[in-house]
Amino acid sequence: MLKRKKLLAALLAGTMMLSLVGCGKKADTSGDTTDTTDPSTPPAETQLTPWEEASQIYNTEETDEELYQKALDEGGTVTLYSISSRCTKVEAAFEEKYPGIDCVPFDISTNELLEKVTREYEAGKHVADVVHIKDQDGSMWNQYVANKTFYNYQPADIFAHIDPSYTATATPLYIELTQLFYNTEAYPDGSPITNIWQLTEPQWKGKIMMQNPLDNLSWGSWITGFCVGEEPNRLAEAYKALYGEELKLSDGCENAGYEFLKRLHANEPIFTASSDAIAEAVGTPGQKDPPVGFCASSKLRKAADNGWVFAPVNLEPDTGIPAVNTLYVVEGCEHPAAAKLLIRFMMGGIDGDTSGYKPFNTLGGWPVRDDIEPAEGSTPFSEINVAPFDADEIYVNYNAVRDFWQMLG
Repeated sequence: MLKRKKLLAALLAGTMMLSLVGCGKKADTSGDTTDTTDPSTPPAETQLTPWEEASQIYNTEETDEELYQKALDEGGTVTLYSISSRCTKVEAAFEEKYPGIDCVPFDISTNELLEKVTREYEAGKHVADVVHIKDQDGSMWNQYVANKTFYNYQPADIFAHIDPSYTATATPLYIELTQLFYNTEAYPDGSPITNIWQLTEPQWKGKIMMQNPLDNLSWGSWITGFCVGEEPNRLAEAYKALYGEELKLSDGCENAGYEFLKRLHANEPIFTASSDAIAEAVGTPGQKDPPVGFCASSKLRKAADNGWVFAPVNLEPDTGIPAVNTLYVVEGCEHPAAAKLLIRFMMGGIDGDTSGYKPFNTLGGWPVRDDIEPAEGSTPFSEINVAPFDADEIYVNYNAVRDFWQMLG
């Protein structure tokens, strides 16, 4: 595991460099690494826009107390667009801690959120101050942050507690996974599958559940993650560890990631419309021969209420790329101080009061901060096999991998 962590750190460090080069950073052999275009950390000589200057969006040293007073002075309101219904719990906790500031949350699906905020932005209507969304395909960074529609606000005191590998392209809130689940009642001795290549074996044909990558951006990103960066090498190593021989690639498969997807597709997975449907199909008790299924790790928090008897598998080499929930300040927003204060609050603050983070710290999700303990019953994130995430690699290769999957029939 230590070797894997060192490898992941190295890969993500490389990711940061690639991301910066891709967004306009210039290599300088003189040793001057001044940033020329990265919207997260502008150099001193860059001419700020009027909104950047007025909002002090690049000032990451302000305290909660300073931002609270500024938020009151600018009108005492902040609007949050969120992909989670838990935003209403954030609203209540925020208003209790910061009286005089009205938090207005909108619980919106990913596609609706992006459509709404983009339409308003293009019309010059600055409604949203903060956006909570995932960036699994790299589009938030490449299309919104790089173009200065969204800004990554990264307060120094809070980010001192976050692994830099997660902050290269985003302001991370918490991590979820797409995990393989099995029925613990039918398999009381543990998962019947421990290596991801076992899913391509004949006995699992027609017994693997997942969502169709052609219908869902997150799942399209998930399959792309198998084909980029160091992941194909990890898959090839896992194949050799399982079968004792080198993996042979089929025609049209340029690496082990594509080969895995081809064999998985050939095993006729069952596609459903939601992770809830997968969790129910896998976890319903009383089954003699239940399927296994990939679904969102967040379904763990629903298991007790639904009576599901299932558990996730810590697959070799991993369960795919992480789904990192991220936060952004919208360019031109009318309440930048309140936006910063809300982001700090949602990320757990710095004064020991984590009430803003509490709604998200549930079973099936993991904090990005090293000073916030995950929900009771959680497997430590450091013990879970997770593929490296490179926003640019996913973004550049997404369509090619999706087209490959579609070509499989």
